Amino acid sequence: MLLMALFTPILASGEAAMPSSAPVPTSVTPLFVGLDLAALPPQERQIFLQASEDFRAVAAGKKPIHAKVDASAPLPADGGTTFYKGLRYSLTVVQDLSDFGAFSGMVYGPVLTFDPEFAPGNSRTLSDVRGYSLPEFRRLQKGKIP
Repeated sequence: MLLMALFTPILASGEAAMPSSAPVPTSVTPLFVGLDLAALPPQERQIFLQASEDFRAVAAGKKPIHAKVDASAPLPADGGTTFYKGLRYSLTVVQDLSDFGAFSGMVYGPVLTFDPEFAPGNSRTLSDVRGYSLPEFRRLQKGKIP
């Protein structure tokens, strides 16, 4: 599976150790560095894979693959942010016209939050929210930004 690389363990030598269950392309940045998916129980592996695939899809300007729109979530005030619910995680897709000094553009990206039962530690959230000029945001949506 393509996104198995999101969990590529790193050896002491600095080389990537590939999970034993599938070939992994090296062009994908790991979301959880050092996690060996092959060592996880199937249900937990599925949670990590689906959450990571959704996170990466949104970061690439696409809709989540697995998570579904959370109809119970409140309507956002910015008009563009969307809330999704996945397997033991929620995914917020931030999309907001914003100004930062002389920069006007779109703030966009995924905010992944695992359910407290799955991630009981201090931090349950990972995000990749960035500011894009409107032309660059359009390029992202068309798949022209890697």
